[in-house]
Amino acid sequence: MFQILKKTAPYYRRIYGILILCILLGLVQSVQLLVEPQIISLMVDNVINPALGKQPGKNSSIFYAMIREKDPQDLWGILVTLILILAGFMLLYFVTFYIRWNIAHYFSISCDNALRFKIMKKIHSFEASLLKEYSSGDLITILNSDSQKIRDFYIATIPFMIDNIFYILAALYFLSRLSLFLMVLPFLTIGVFLVFTRKMMRLFDQLYDGIWVRNSELNTETQESIYGIRTIKACGREDVRRKRFYEKSEDVRNYSTMFGVKRARYNLGFDCSDQIVMVLSMAASIYLASRFQMTSGEYSSFIIYLLYICGSFVDLIFYFTDIQEEKVSVRRMFGLLEKENPVLDSYGNKKVSEKPHIRLEQVTVYADEKKEKKLVDKVSLDIPYGKKIGIMGKTGSGKTVLLKVLQAFREYQEGELLIDGVPSHEYDRGEITRAYGYAMQDVFLFSHSIAANIAFYRPDASEEEVAYYGRVACVNEFAEKFPDGYETLIGEKGFGLSGGQKQRVAIARALLKNAPVTVLDDCTSALDMDTESKIFVNLSGHFQEKTLIMATHRAAALKDFDEILFMEDGKIIERGTFAELMKLNGEYAEVYRQQMDKEVYVLEQEPVF
Repeated sequence: MFQILKKTAPYYRRIYGILILCILLGLVQSVQLLVEPQIISLMVDNVINPALGKQPGKNSSIFYAMIREKDPQDLWGILVTLILILAGFMLLYFVTFYIRWNIAHYFSISCDNALRFKIMKKIHSFEASLLKEYSSGDLITILNSDSQKIRDFYIATIPFMIDNIFYILAALYFLSRLSLFLMVLPFLTIGVFLVFTRKMMRLFDQLYDGIWVRNSELNTETQESIYGIRTIKACGREDVRRKRFYEKSEDVRNYSTMFGVKRARYNLGFDCSDQIVMVLSMAASIYLASRFQMTSGEYSSFIIYLLYICGSFVDLIFYFTDIQEEKVSVRRMFGLLEKENPVLDSYGNKKVSEKPHIRLEQVTVYADEKKEKKLVDKVSLDIPYGKKIGIMGKTGSGKTVLLKVLQAFREYQEGELLIDGVPSHEYDRGEITRAYGYAMQDVFLFSHSIAANIAFYRPDASEEEVAYYGRVACVNEFAEKFPDGYETLIGEKGFGLSGGQKQRVAIARALLKNAPVTVLDDCTSALDMDTESKIFVNLSGHFQEKTLIMATHRAAALKDFDEILFMEDGKIIERGTFAELMKLNGEYAEVYRQQMDKEVYVLEQEPVF
């Protein structure tokens, strides 16, 4: 428990005052439960029994003084007095319950949101190598389920545990007013429960960890089955995915059932202990009553206290098991939050200029820490502001890795990346990424409108700006055919649009960012030749001054670029202008001639400007 408090204190410390107030309000609620048997005891001895012809007797209730001066024959007057006292405490109970419930949830939600925001910020800062350590199911479970359990720890587990402990101690005091002997058995029960609880908590810690893992795996399987529905249906493998989902669900069910059985065994032990204590205590109280050391009203209050005490013992056990589950959530969550990210820490705080001059000097990127395979091999490149760089090469030649290095999405192990002559690690990493507009190979669209996806970086962009960049990327050719135009809602991850349509939206999104440098990574692969030609013509008109870096498999698209790079096995094996490479008659020229033999490339169109 103290480990949970230590880890989560930075996020919940600011509402400790509110939480303490909620605990105090909870104790007020417990007071109502404590005084209720005291009032019932008086009703039995001083109202019900006299009404049946028995003589009223002296009662140990703390409220006896409030009716002592009343006429014993005024049963209605005594009853009304006791009912008013009980009603007052019940009203106090409901008022405190309402205040406690609302302020606890109102203020804890802000702490919960702050914690979720910190987790999401941490996830966004992760390198690819760190993200590989967590599945999507892990991250979803941590972000949603675990943060909620921590919130429950503060607004439910701790307050309710204190409520129950307070009630047990106060109820034992009231029992001592009846007879010290009646306190012995409940105290013995505490010892028995502690032995059970200690063994149970060690076991449950392992079991909750197993449940967490299996729920995470099921979340991952569910997400993949939903997001990959197109691929699944295209391959006709719905039966395979259903089987995998069923297996994961069965695993969760079987493990949860096993956990439930083990928990039921402990619950049986607790319930048996409760029943034994109740029987023995009732026998003791009957003995005392038969010896005229306890009135029938006091016996009634004793039974109520005994039931509540035993119930509070069981509730405490459940809260202790909840703490074990919450410990697992804290361990998982803060394992992620405390994960070191030395790459992010290696960056400074400089800002990138509005017209950055980028230079690579002998940059090498390895596939892994063993440094056995080079993805980029000693690449040097000078990109003054406004230069147009085209990159070609076969799949796996290193084009995408090189583009990611330029944007600080991927770290290099040797060489240097300079921005305006300053090493890239002296800059704020976020500033570097903001200097680039990036349309990548794998297009991701959000479940929003076409316009909102285009204006993702600048949500306040005007309709005219969205429409303009939509025309540059030829989005208008399909968007304007929809009844709602650019306001047409698309499904999760772009469901509802074809691959080529999604690529056009991604290009428009990168352009609307209006960054100093735009990077297009083979983002027209799903387009037909005519549409691709239009977009390239529009891009050439749009990028009159700004830097453009484009990787593509279409050789003709790079004819007007200032420099063309041809990569193979992470190296630049050819570089130069279109004329220089055609004169070289190397790899680029060969690809260009092969493509032109098969395609008629139309670049004589007018741009949309």
